[in-house]
Amino acid sequence: MAFRVHFTQDDLRRISLAEEVNPLSETIFSLRHLHGRHPGASFGQWRRWAHSRIPRSVHLLRTLVPAPHGFCPDFLTPTGATDLEVGLDELLHTPKAFLRTDLAAFARLTGKPLPAWVTSLANGDPVALKAVGGAVRDWHEAAVAPLWHHLHARFEAARSSAARSLLSEGLDGMLSNLHPTIRWTPPVLELACPDHDWDIHLGGRGLCLIPSFFIGHEPAINLDPALPPVVIYPVTHDTVWIPSPAFGNAGNTPCNRLAALLGLGRATVLEALSTAHGSTTELARRTGLSPATVSHHTQVLRVAGLITTHRTGASVRHAITSLGTRLMHG
Repeated sequence: MAFRVHFTQDDLRRISLAEEVNPLSETIFSLRHLHGRHPGASFGQWRRWAHSRIPRSVHLLRTLVPAPHGFCPDFLTPTGATDLEVGLDELLHTPKAFLRTDLAAFARLTGKPLPAWVTSLANGDPVALKAVGGAVRDWHEAAVAPLWHHLHARFEAARSSAARSLLSEGLDGMLSNLHPTIRWTPPVLELACPDHDWDIHLGGRGLCLIPSFFIGHEPAINLDPALPPVVIYPVTHDTVWIPSPAFGNAGNTPCNRLAALLGLGRATVLEALSTAHGSTTELARRTGLSPATVSHHTQVLRVAGLITTHRTGASVRHAITSLGTRLMHG
């Protein structure tokens, strides 16, 4: 069984490779690995580590992110959002008409009754949307941000491999070598799918190819004709990822103690500032969070009086306050 993507000549001229990782999509895809019985060598250690870090808010997402296969609502993974905060803002402002259509299709595909709060979500209830957005951010900070550099490196390796294949073997060679679960028989790209057998006609809209760390063993495709067509395919996992000790299992460290009060992301930023002041970009590099997420957290920490921010010319520097230092050390 498979998805069969049919190309016209116009579609072939409009094939592109994603330039950046989509953090919201990776965050949603990663949730599926918590449910699967056989995560494999690439995700086994990560899953055991992530299970010990699941925030309470994340249980809300279990309804919307079935596992290990199946569909999740499209509004959770807006296309083109290469920054977590931008993606979350787009999620929070999803048009009501799109939400109703998207969640109605999700209910049909799952074939299961959905809880009452999903009805409120489908009607665009701001409280329900905010709860979902908060749960996504919490999960990203707990289980995805700590391995962001590794994830990004695997994305870049897959993208570079596809680009080299395009240059040396042409478009046919690139499409033939994307992944073992993808077969190119011009003009059809066949994506292995254990549960469905569908034909998709691009009709001149083109296609964006997106390597993904967390997509799993089979590729995925956006089926909504109102959205830009994308195929998300697995990157090659040739090593087992082991969580960094800095983000290990919860213990009695200042950061872990503060995470329950401030949230893991803000606690991580505050801990980073307790050792050295820094710019938003420097903090992003040291914490593994995106610059926009760091900016969001520094704003909250500044309002709480835990850090200060000073601008010198074009440079903005953050520093921990005496109150922040006392809080870090109990």
